[in-house]
Amino acid sequence: MARYNKAMFRNLNASVNGVGGYILGINIDSERTLLVHGNLSGLASEKLEFASPVTEGFQYFLSEVSNNADRLLMITKAQHLPLPDVVSVSVAGNYDSHTGILSSSMEFSQWKSESLRSQLGLRFNLPVYAENKANAGMLAELLFGKNQALEQAVYLTFTPRVRVSLLSEGRLYRNAAANTGAIGNIRLNGSQTPGEQFRILDDIASGGGLLNLAHLRHPNHWEQELTLQGLLQSALDQDPYSIEVIHEAAMWAGRSLESMVHMLRPETIIIGHPYHLLGNIWLDPMVESLSQTTGLGIGQLPKIITSTLGARQPELEALSPAIAALRSSRPN
Repeated sequence: MARYNKAMFRNLNASVNGVGGYILGINIDSERTLLVHGNLSGLASEKLEFASPVTEGFQYFLSEVSNNADRLLMITKAQHLPLPDVVSVSVAGNYDSHTGILSSSMEFSQWKSESLRSQLGLRFNLPVYAENKANAGMLAELLFGKNQALEQAVYLTFTPRVRVSLLSEGRLYRNAAANTGAIGNIRLNGSQTPGEQFRILDDIASGGGLLNLAHLRHPNHWEQELTLQGLLQSALDQDPYSIEVIHEAAMWAGRSLESMVHMLRPETIIIGHPYHLLGNIWLDPMVESLSQTTGLGIGQLPKIITSTLGARQPELEALSPAIAALRSSRPN
């Protein structure tokens, strides 16, 4: 694995002001890991994706990241692009941004209190900035979306699990718990439940939960092995079975936000990756359900929108932890 000499480290504060500055972005979830060579303006020059070997040990995973990063940087070197100055990470699971520790979680059950930030720093010999996926998604929206002036907001991400990021007075809310925002653990309550196998929000509204719901509701409809991307695309193509399943999941997501809306009264709720691609197919049933559950009229609810980042959301999510940290530390 190549080690990047710190003598190559450029003045990133100057880079933020327009001189340059390059980032190795890493977006990690329990299924796929995305590597991005990008810059401080959020422009991605090259990307590479590989299956996350989560059933293996953490050190094996780090080796896979290193090997694939070498492949990516060979491509960018051939294009005469500079080596990265920093590493930026968006990671699923229970990541503590204070300690840099990734704790065991449903996403990474084989990994036990891994020093993600320090281990990546040793591998690449570069500074590492990391956030959990929900916080990284919120940062990407604030940096590159159409809602950069938000002060009080909630950001929801749905894969591999349902998690939330909270924005208060324009800053990410943080506390001492690594699993902050794991609202997928909210129990499904009501006079009509979706079935005994659906006990918590993750069971029906996470990426995996949505696929399970699709197989349960229409087991003979899908002609080939169903993927989440395939299900979402079918809904966008107006397949009624896909839309029905998504509407049911969105309805339960709306119900599950009742307490959060009453307690926090956020100005805006942002639907993040990957359901932001569905637009009103997801929004309409979720808003209607939330209105019925809270007893608030549509006009009394927070503004509920989808992320404006489109297909670039995963790469911007990977790059944003470093960009946000470096911009906030630059001299006035």
